[in-house]
Amino acid sequence: MRIGIDVSQLNYEGTGVANFTYNLVKKLLEIDKKNEYRLFYASLHKFNLPAILEFLKIGAKIYRYLIPHKALHFLWGKNNLLPIDLLTGKVDIFLFSDYLRPPTFYKTRGITVIHDLIWKLFPEKHNEEIIHFQELKIKKTIKNGDTVITDSECTKNDLIKYFPEIISEKIQVVYPGIGREFQPINDKEKTKKVLQKYDIVNPFLLYVGVIEPRKNLTLAIEVFSELIKDSKFSNFNFVIAGKAGWNNKDVLRSIERLKLENKVKFTGFVADKDLPYLYKAANLTVYLSAYEGFGLPPLESLACGTKVIAGDNSSMKETMNPEFLVDVNNKNKILEKMKYLLSNKIGINYKEVQDRFDWKESARKFLEIINSKR
Repeated sequence: MRIGIDVSQLNYEGTGVANFTYNLVKKLLEIDKKNEYRLFYASLHKFNLPAILEFLKIGAKIYRYLIPHKALHFLWGKNNLLPIDLLTGKVDIFLFSDYLRPPTFYKTRGITVIHDLIWKLFPEKHNEEIIHFQELKIKKTIKNGDTVITDSECTKNDLIKYFPEIISEKIQVVYPGIGREFQPINDKEKTKKVLQKYDIVNPFLLYVGVIEPRKNLTLAIEVFSELIKDSKFSNFNFVIAGKAGWNNKDVLRSIERLKLENKVKFTGFVADKDLPYLYKAANLTVYLSAYEGFGLPPLESLACGTKVIAGDNSSMKETMNPEFLVDVNNKNKILEKMKYLLSNKIGINYKEVQDRFDWKESARKFLEIINSKR
């Protein structure tokens, strides 16, 4: 079969959707030598992205276009113009990302990935344009009778709840994987160099991810400010590793209000090759998100052997050990849990985490779904 995949989400380097797209496509290309893969990629500024060149080397056919994303939003978000098959040639199946659902030729079967419904659950934390595009995308997905793949049972249940017209039998759950680079590291010299590269001083708490409202970073900073009032933890710092997202000014204001400018460190984007060293060096990974369609950083941290404090909500309830979860609506409980985790030795079965969330297995399940559409 000829399989088309929209990989334009690779443009958003450092985000969960870019990570997902890269790892899934790479593994599909590695394990499947029977089907032909045609990858659609549109970008105005990142035309020769290394990942695209890598996919080309391992057997994909690449269809690159210098098209600005605003143009795609006009064609495929606001409207339903220009079948994507005209840009890739005729395919049997097209796998779509979490943002746009372009029209296709009549007999092209669609598979759409939906990572979460955060925009539906927390509209106040998203801009109106994103909400509008997402709403349209899901309606198109349902109208076209696509098979839908979600990252978790949580997202599947949300879809059925908020879009009752969807046929539940068409929704499949496939957990994403964790890169094999996320494992316990004992190279002290390399760890030291990575910490120096980002100007990080031990001991520290770590947050990894985009800086945006739903991640509850303001809450994490407020709890951190209480933590360091305890003499046992007064020398701790808080490292925030990730790109600035939408509407992040409250985070900066909270740091200024609590006079934590010398205790909170922003690294900006951190490459995957460096992340395992940060996780391993951290005393605790903090992830108090209000909602996650999957929530990769807490699992990456556990795979590296480092404890986590995460929100007892959404998909994290199905992927995480309850020992690491906390009610994010209760600051006192968060602080109490944080102190407990920092003060006690807790065994982490990192191998179990790696085996449960393996990209090769995720790609195999995707391939099963693809082949079932013959």
